[in-house]
Amino acid sequence: MDKKVFQNEKKYLKNVQNTIKVKQKETNNTIEENKDKIEELKKYFAEDFYALYDPEGNDEVANVNLQIENLEVLNVNLNKLSLRLLKQKKNPYFGRFDFKVENEEKENSYYIGIGHIQDKDNNNLVFDWRADISSLYYDDILGPCSYESPSGEIKGNLSLKRQFKIENGDLKFYLDSNLIIDDNILMEELSKNATAKMHDIVSTIQKEQNVLIRSPEIKNTIVQGVAGSGKTSVAMHRVSYLLYKYRNTLKNEDILVLSPSELFADYIEEVLPSIGDDKPYTTTFSNIAKRLLGFDFKTREETLNELITNGKQKDFENIAIKYSFEFLEAFKEFLNNDICNLFVPKTLVFGTLVITEEEIRDIYYNKLKTLPIYKRIEAIAEHIVDLFNIPRSKNPELFERAKKILYSKMITTDALRIYNIFLRSQELDEIENVTAYDIAQILLIKENLFGFNHNYTAKYVIVDEMQDYTPCHFYLFDKLWHCPKMYLGDIHQSIDKTLSNDYLQMLAKETKSKIQYLTKSYRSTLQISRFSQRILGKRVANNVNRNGEEVRFITSRNYIKKIEEIIKEKEEKYPDRILCIICKSKAEIELLQEKSKMIARFEELDENSEMSEAKNIITTVINSKGVEFDMVIVPFANDVNYKTELDRNLLYVASTRALHNLYFVADKKPSRFLVKRK
Repeated sequence: MDKKVFQNEKKYLKNVQNTIKVKQKETNNTIEENKDKIEELKKYFAEDFYALYDPEGNDEVANVNLQIENLEVLNVNLNKLSLRLLKQKKNPYFGRFDFKVENEEKENSYYIGIGHIQDKDNNNLVFDWRADISSLYYDDILGPCSYESPSGEIKGNLSLKRQFKIENGDLKFYLDSNLIIDDNILMEELSKNATAKMHDIVSTIQKEQNVLIRSPEIKNTIVQGVAGSGKTSVAMHRVSYLLYKYRNTLKNEDILVLSPSELFADYIEEVLPSIGDDKPYTTTFSNIAKRLLGFDFKTREETLNELITNGKQKDFENIAIKYSFEFLEAFKEFLNNDICNLFVPKTLVFGTLVITEEEIRDIYYNKLKTLPIYKRIEAIAEHIVDLFNIPRSKNPELFERAKKILYSKMITTDALRIYNIFLRSQELDEIENVTAYDIAQILLIKENLFGFNHNYTAKYVIVDEMQDYTPCHFYLFDKLWHCPKMYLGDIHQSIDKTLSNDYLQMLAKETKSKIQYLTKSYRSTLQISRFSQRILGKRVANNVNRNGEEVRFITSRNYIKKIEEIIKEKEEKYPDRILCIICKSKAEIELLQEKSKMIARFEELDENSEMSEAKNIITTVINSKGVEFDMVIVPFANDVNYKTELDRNLLYVASTRALHNLYFVADKKPSRFLVKRK
């Protein structure tokens, strides 16, 4: 590291920090001035309301209200800026590159940070990481290159890439690199301990991740990413990029994130605020389904826990059937044809007005045969209203009355009963209670019968853990949201059935999506990642070269003692690390808590929990998905407990949660998936 260069960089850093300090002071002053103006206007409004009010249409009252509203909106944005400046003052930027535009003499330096910083003369001191020109930092090696701007392609030459390590406003060192991100800084980031919240990755975005984040196409995309590849982080940074790129037409409330659980929603909630954006609306499919259906049901997590504990082979065979595209095609056929035959046309008499059975039959079965039931019913009701020569807007009661009469001609409108008719037609067992694997089908039946009236509108939808949804879910998502979607997940982390690349290709065809792959794993050490893939029985990921301790397998009849020894060792050697015991089922959690006072004090995480600052956690494989921990213990890892393909998937998911240390503990012969094959 050149001392003169280092001093120059420190000088530049000081200049940027001073500029930020001035800007923050100006911003805070403006906020206070606006507050005073708002109070003055409110006082003026309250004291002189009757003097301002003019029944003849004077707009003075509206003008005062508008001024107050504009100042309040302005202060909301200024407060966001102030918070971002406060964060950026400690770490104004993380990178720099030098770029000379083709046919220009001067080469310019560009510093990259979480937000744009200008000095008083409007010189750009720091560029937003999402700016068009910033793509050069993430994508290109030194030499001739180009980037896309609103005016077209800008060609030039890249002569320098520099990374900075800045802590609490102090420059520790810099590294010049030909490729981004340099291993030294990336390894330092990856070696950090886990936290209760997912953090941003703007300073370490990799090239394959950047391609997804900055994709110019807002179309349906499937992101197949191996465990630890940063899928969800990429999705969150994609949201941030879109909010920046289309800031005049796209707002955070226009984006919906469909999270696998409340726990995971809480885990990712700070990613966007950490880089200066408001949170998008995040919810779970269960929450949406319960509101649309109007009744409660067992969540996927609850259903899976029962299946893992007491499930029979036939239960898993039924799940496999419902995950097939053949099942979806049969169900589509049922929705488009068979279900419509539940309507039995009858002659309707309204005083002197008669609509014959034949007329209704012709409209319903011939003229409207491509439409769902609710649209056919509405069209016939409109026809009835028209026959009275009364506009629907003038007599909505008549329209609703006609609909009610028409619906009474349905053999049944009970969605569960109708679904069972379909199941019988497929020679499958009928169901008495709706499970997580039937919700999409029940909702699709309800949509066909009555349509959807919901407030989950969105311009862009992100569906996380796509492998947890059936093809019927994806068909339903298109009914719910007529907008581009990003589906992300990992077919290798499916824990209730085995999915193949063929499934992925069929899903892409069904959803009209382009598949993008993230094949590099950044989460675990090389030792843990290789061991995890050995469990899976195939190599699915490329690993970063971050070495750590070997995976440990402990067999002992006194397994509780061995687990407690690991906990004590952790407390002595790594007190700041988060340790998680990942069990196969809730029954295992209860058994461990009963047998060990030490483990009984662990914080239990379930699908409705919030991530906490606890250093000792216990949870199930199902609820651990998507989350990461410094150290993981998998108990009861014997060959009786983990022997099926489902068990293999569970072990794989559990092992890929560990960043630094992974332990398997068993009281008898180890699982076949943990033993090296000869």
